[in-house]
Amino acid sequence: MKTAYFDSICGASGDMIVGAMLDCGLDFETLKVELAKLPLKGYRIKTEKTSRHHITATRFIVEIDEDHTHRHLGDIEKIIDESDLTDHVKERSINIFRRLALAEAKVHGEPLEEVHFHEVGMVDAILDVCGAVIGLEVLGIEKLYCSALTVGHGTVETQHGTMPVPAPATGELVCGFPIKYTDVEQEILTPTGAAVLTTLSTANRPQNFIPEIIGYGAGSKDIDNLPNLLRLSIGTTQRGMHQDEVSLLETNFDRTPPEQLGYLMDNLFIAGALDVFITPIQMKKNRPAQKLSVLCPINKEVEMAGIIFSSGGTLGLRRSRIKRWLLPRQEKTVNTKYGEIPVKLAKFNEKVLYFPEFEVVARVASKFKKGFDEIYFEILGQLRKET
Repeated sequence: MKTAYFDSICGASGDMIVGAMLDCGLDFETLKVELAKLPLKGYRIKTEKTSRHHITATRFIVEIDEDHTHRHLGDIEKIIDESDLTDHVKERSINIFRRLALAEAKVHGEPLEEVHFHEVGMVDAILDVCGAVIGLEVLGIEKLYCSALTVGHGTVETQHGTMPVPAPATGELVCGFPIKYTDVEQEILTPTGAAVLTTLSTANRPQNFIPEIIGYGAGSKDIDNLPNLLRLSIGTTQRGMHQDEVSLLETNFDRTPPEQLGYLMDNLFIAGALDVFITPIQMKKNRPAQKLSVLCPINKEVEMAGIIFSSGGTLGLRRSRIKRWLLPRQEKTVNTKYGEIPVKLAKFNEKVLYFPEFEVVARVASKFKKGFDEIYFEILGQLRKET
C-alpha cells in the first residue's frame, strides 16, 4: 500500500504541505493544470528551491492580486463544486473547509452559514487546500499518517485583532489530535495546515513502513529555534488484513426530533467520524428511543463528544475501545460513459472487492437524471472489464 507520513518539525501550513509533495516528486505542471480547473482568476503559482538550517527544501508560492473578499462556506463550496476537478478531490477539499467553518463558528459563536472566512477565505487558501488534495491523488497516496503537530506560543495579529497562539480556530481543529509545544514565539501551525492534516491523516506512525523518498516543504520565514520545515516520507506498507483500535461512543436519545439526529450525524462525519449509525431501542417505562453509535479515531474522541453534547439531546456518553480487522483499501478512478468516477477496491485471498462511493453515484445519477442502480451497475461493469 502506498503510504505517506508527515513529520511536523515546525508546525504546518497549506503551502508547506504542497511544497513537501513537490519536493517528493509531485509534478508542478500537472498540479498547475489541475488547479487551473478551479474558476479562480488573478493568481500565479511557482516553486522555489530553498534551505532551512542547511536542509534543502521546496517552497510552494501563490501570488495573488489584492483580494479583500470575505467568503462564506457556501461561496467556497460553490467555487470547488463548479470546478472540473475530480469528484474525489472536490469532496475532500469541501470537507476540509467545512471543518474550518465549524471551528470558526464555535470560536466566534456564529451559525455555520454566517461564518466569514477572512485569512482562509482568500484565493491562496483555496489553492493550498485543493493543491494538497490533488497532490495526494496524483501521487497515489492510499493512506496518510501524521506525527504530533508542533505549535508555537505568544500572540498573532489577525483581522479579528490580536489572538493567542495557537489561533483559536487552530486550537479547535487539533482537539483530540496530539500536539507538541515549542519555544517558537509565533504561529507555526496555521488553521489551513491544521485542517488539512487533521482531516486527511491518522495521528500515528505507519507500521511496517518502507520509506522510498523523503521531501521537505519550507515555510516562508527563517526561524532561529527550529528549521521551518514539514517533512514528508512516501513509501509502502505491507498489504494484508490488519488490526487497529478505535473509540466507540454511544448514547440514547428519546426526545430528539429525527431531523436533528440527521443534522448531528452529518456534523460527526464532517468532523472525521469513521462511522455513525442509529439503532431503534426500547428504554425504561417502554419509551421508544434511538441509540447513537459513533466510531472514531482515538485522537478524535474528545471532538466527537463535544459535537454530541452540543446537540443538546443528551447529558452523558458511554465510551469504549474496540479492535477492528481491516482490509487495505485502494482508490481507483473508473472511466465510464458518465465520466471518471472514484471507487474503493480491496483484496482478500486474491478476490477483488469493489465499493463505489454512495455520494458519488447519487450525484452522477442526479446530474444525468438516471436511476441509482443504473449508474451503480455501469461502474461495476467497467470495473470488471478493467480488472
